[in-house]
Amino acid sequence: MSDLGAADFASYFEAVHGHEPFPWQRRLTLEVLDRGRWPDVIDLPTGTGKTAVLDTAVFSLAVRPELFPRRIVFVIDRRIVVDQVCQRAEKIRQEISTASSSSPTLMRVRERLEALSGDAPLGVVALRGGIPIDGEWARRPDQPWVMVSTVDQFGSRLLFRGYGVSPRMRPVQAGLSGNDCLVILDEVHLSRAFSQTLREVQQQHVGESLPKRFHTVEMSATPTNSIGSRFELSSSDLEQSEELHRRVHAAKAATLVEAKSKQPHEAIPTQVKKILKSLASDRRGNIQSVGVIVNRVHTARETHRALVDAGYSSYLLTGRMRSLDKVRALDEIAELVDPDTSATSEDLSVVVATQAIEVGADFSFDALITEVAPLDSLRQRFGRLDRRGTLAESTGEAAKGWIIGVKATLNPKQTDPVYGHSARKTWERLQEVANDGVIDFTPWQAIPYQFARDCFAEDKQAPLLLRTYMDAWVQTGPEPIVQPAVDWFLHGIDTDAQNAEVYLVWRYDRTQEVLKEVPLRPTEFLPVPIGAAKSWLGRVEEEVPVADIGTSSMEESHLEGDQGEDWARWRGHAECPEAITLAEIQPGDILIVDPKRGGLSEGTWDPTSSETVADLGDEAQASYDRRITLRLDPPNTLPATWPSPPRPNEEADPEESLSARIDQWLQEVQVTQDLARWQSQAISQLQEGHEAIFNEARNYYILAAGRIDPSTLDASDQSSSFTGRGVSLRKHLKGVGKRSEDYGHRIGLGAELCSDLRLAAELHDLGKVDSRFQRQLVGGDVVALAMQEEPLAKSLPGARPTGAEWPPVRHEIMSVVLAQSNVAVLQSAHDPDLVLHLVASHHGWARPLPPIRSDDAPQVLRFDHDGIPMEASTDLQDGHVALEMTDRFWRLVERYGYHGLAWLEAILRLADHQQSAAETTS
Repeated sequence: MSDLGAADFASYFEAVHGHEPFPWQRRLTLEVLDRGRWPDVIDLPTGTGKTAVLDTAVFSLAVRPELFPRRIVFVIDRRIVVDQVCQRAEKIRQEISTASSSSPTLMRVRERLEALSGDAPLGVVALRGGIPIDGEWARRPDQPWVMVSTVDQFGSRLLFRGYGVSPRMRPVQAGLSGNDCLVILDEVHLSRAFSQTLREVQQQHVGESLPKRFHTVEMSATPTNSIGSRFELSSSDLEQSEELHRRVHAAKAATLVEAKSKQPHEAIPTQVKKILKSLASDRRGNIQSVGVIVNRVHTARETHRALVDAGYSSYLLTGRMRSLDKVRALDEIAELVDPDTSATSEDLSVVVATQAIEVGADFSFDALITEVAPLDSLRQRFGRLDRRGTLAESTGEAAKGWIIGVKATLNPKQTDPVYGHSARKTWERLQEVANDGVIDFTPWQAIPYQFARDCFAEDKQAPLLLRTYMDAWVQTGPEPIVQPAVDWFLHGIDTDAQNAEVYLVWRYDRTQEVLKEVPLRPTEFLPVPIGAAKSWLGRVEEEVPVADIGTSSMEESHLEGDQGEDWARWRGHAECPEAITLAEIQPGDILIVDPKRGGLSEGTWDPTSSETVADLGDEAQASYDRRITLRLDPPNTLPATWPSPPRPNEEADPEESLSARIDQWLQEVQVTQDLARWQSQAISQLQEGHEAIFNEARNYYILAAGRIDPSTLDASDQSSSFTGRGVSLRKHLKGVGKRSEDYGHRIGLGAELCSDLRLAAELHDLGKVDSRFQRQLVGGDVVALAMQEEPLAKSLPGARPTGAEWPPVRHEIMSVVLAQSNVAVLQSAHDPDLVLHLVASHHGWARPLPPIRSDDAPQVLRFDHDGIPMEASTDLQDGHVALEMTDRFWRLVERYGYHGLAWLEAILRLADHQQSAAETTS
């Protein structure tokens, strides 16, 4: 493999993006590679291309994989920005994956990244509200990934309480999040509490035998870490780049305007229309687009409606939108807000948004109107005004902006629900320093140093990350009854518990069977503060204030209520959605809601709306690009313009099969007018081959193409064992053993740990030799069972489990007991405790307690491992297995650290998953 070094970065960058990197980008890459570590702080003004740190991270990994982490996690607390940064990451992935001989440097990068896992060079994922089946990034421990995430999603995973992740899979995602990760925390002034938590996690003990590859970097003009190494923009960088110089010196001027009405949702629409009217009479062809940024979703909705009613071309964009709805909204405004495209139109176009676009989003407007906010927020918002500086350069004048003060926000006797008193303090100071009511917001000027600390957004501090907290969180199977919530460690101490978020999903059919066939996907999730969600579900008339930062308040009396009839909590495929009361809703919960309840308008959160919400379940499957579904349930899930689909209760021609009727229907749909792109692709894929699944409860068919890897659904015996491939136990154990050892070598573990991983993998499923388990794997067919020459690890084709006939003792517990039945089994182990724990925990239990159940009909299990006989009874009631496993767990936590032990568990469990997936397709 040819050499690759810092001198090649410029050619790599140009091959990916089509232009040279800025001087600071080259300088940062050289520094990172030369020092072998990242700076603690990257301090750059807005508009200077900060997301290019992803290029440096990917390139550095390719050059020095022994030093730099495989998972590059870009964390920012704005959902729109998550999508935009993900687009850049996807561009990098695409160009590397398709590199050809025309770009030798890019080919070398691809070769080096492919060598890390022997698979695809790079993966890209956005974490906005994930669930286990969408944890693609968490399927292999050796795969390079760029992950773009909100604080909630990555932070909850890091602390063993992943929002939307099943309890059994939480240690896997915690292990991968806390090891082999470069965490880039962007706009750290928005996430000071999480930056404190990150530093404390980084300082925790990790076993001496494990690689130390967990790094954190803060990016912001106002970082929290004043002690560590710092990388800043230099005057030399500006001298070497005319483009960079123009951006940071672009003239921007803001006029202060005080609104007369009291409430923002009343005052802002009126004032915005006045400003737009003045712009329309004095445009001179320079202003095509106007950005309006407000502090609450309610205000954004009302402003958008008022502009539409007034005849303006208006678009609404908030962070309180489902991803699929957001993509449609972004597509509509893409050309309008592109800083590198000069859109021309006779009409003035307006984008009304919340804080969702105030940081990181590569949007540019010709004029900007903003509600008053803390100074750091205002500076970020003005970063969306004439982002490239081309307007100011062409006109010779400063780009225009307006800051609107609303009475409710400026009242010293009233606390603003979004920003407290900091917005009012900022307004007062702006008036003091304004020159004839105008403020200079040029990026490189001294305005921040003229303002006191109370003019900036409140700094919420995270609690000290005590060991007792980590001791509670690391217990994932089972979880302690009493444990600290993680939200304060993500967003800071907040006495209002209603600021944490839940995820709403609108589905007509909430039965467990259908949710397995048409799984919930993050692209259909809507994140909402828990207080606002409870208020809406409790049918409280007054709307709870919601922004794109944590803001929600309500009376405690609103928390009470009966179980919802048209909504339920979903906790994974292993359980039915459960009806709960409002008081039982917890942060991170996924709540499935009947679309007829409403809750959205114009694609954004609107608790006052009773409009039926579109069920995006099938579109979400298409966006995942692994399984296509169509629920033939008109009018709930199919457009009214489509022909009527085949129904189970139809009188069918006995000579015409169901498959033929469905094929005919698909042909009719294919020629239907105005098919969405995803619909056209789904129909084409279903025509190539499909399965018709009868939903008896609601009397309709589900068409499906592609299959779900059962090992990713949950950690249950049923989902992982019933693959219908009839794989023998010995073959599976050997396959998982080799894969575990390979993973260990690839990520740089020592030979002893790799050997122990292999041994644990070769023992992990021994307990499946129980005849009751074997009978399940053959579907209860005693003849088929008698014909098996070897015990099975995976079921025969067509076998279906019978719930009441499983062995009472879990197979992984019996695997441990069998391994301990002959001392020779563990003689080759370098750390016998680790080997036994990895066996015990490979379905997420024994962290720290294993579920020990009474066996009224105990069996003696026997197996021969490489010539070593093992024998053990399933009667464990009078033994000390549970106590031994619990003590072993805590010894290993002390030895390898909280995240270190979880990482080792993840390696074996993911090897098991991937081996099962390979056996399914072989």
